[in-house]
Amino acid sequence: MKAMKSLILLRRRLAGALVAAGLAIGLVPALPGMPVAHAAAPAPAQLDAAARADLARVETYLNSLTTLDSKFVQLSEDGFVEGRIRLARPGDMRIDYEDPVPVEIVASGLVVMYHDRELGQTSFLPVSETPAYFLLRDRIDLNDGVTVTKFEREAATLRVTLVENDNPESGEITLVFTDRPLFLAKWRVVDATGNVVDVALVNPRFGVTFDDTSDLFSTLDPAFGKRLKNDLE
Repeated sequence: MKAMKSLILLRRRLAGALVAAGLAIGLVPALPGMPVAHAAAPAPAQLDAAARADLARVETYLNSLTTLDSKFVQLSEDGFVEGRIRLARPGDMRIDYEDPVPVEIVASGLVVMYHDRELGQTSFLPVSETPAYFLLRDRIDLNDGVTVTKFEREAATLRVTLVENDNPESGEITLVFTDRPLFLAKWRVVDATGNVVDVALVNPRFGVTFDDTSDLFSTLDPAFGKRLKNDLE
C-alpha cells in the first residue's frame, strides 16, 4: 500500500511537471481505475492563404531553433511555480523546477527521464512515445502527427493550437509567438479534464552555447548515481 501511494504521488508530480513543460498530452499513463476518455479525430482549422503563410513561417522558425535557455513561470489552478528549460535541437532537453516541485526532466536521444528528487524515484519513456518528440525531432512538420485545430493572428501575436492525431482525447497545446520578429514566447496546455496551465518564458536566450552537454542532458538515473557515490565513499 505504501509503495502504491508513492507511485501515485510520483505520477501526480510528473503529470503536473509535464503539463508545465507543455509535454503532458498523452505522456502520463492512466492509473488503475482512472476513466479513459475517447474522442474523435481532431478537426483541422479552416485556413486562408495568409494563415497558411504564417504557419509556414512558424514551421521555418521552429526548425531554425537550435538552442534555448530560459526561465519560465507557470500559472494553473494549483498555483504559481517557476523553473528553467534548456533545449538543444535536435534531441536534447532539460527542465528543472524550483521548489516546491522537486522534479527534473531530461530528454536525450531515444529516452525521456523523469526524476523526483524528494521521493528518489525515476521513470523512463521512449521519446518517440511522447509529444516531446515533435519538438526534438530533426525536422518539425506541422502536418506530421499533429493537427492544427485553431490559428489566431493579432497585431503582434500568433497562436497555434495543436492536437495529437493518435491521442486527441488527451488535450491540446497552444503555442504563442510574438511576431516581427517571430519567436516562441509562451504556451497553454488544456488537458483531458479541462485543466488549464499557462507557461511563459522569461528572458529567453536563443542560440546559446552549453558548456557540458554530456552532463546537462544526461539520462543517467540520479538516484543510481547517488547510490554509487555513497558506495564508493
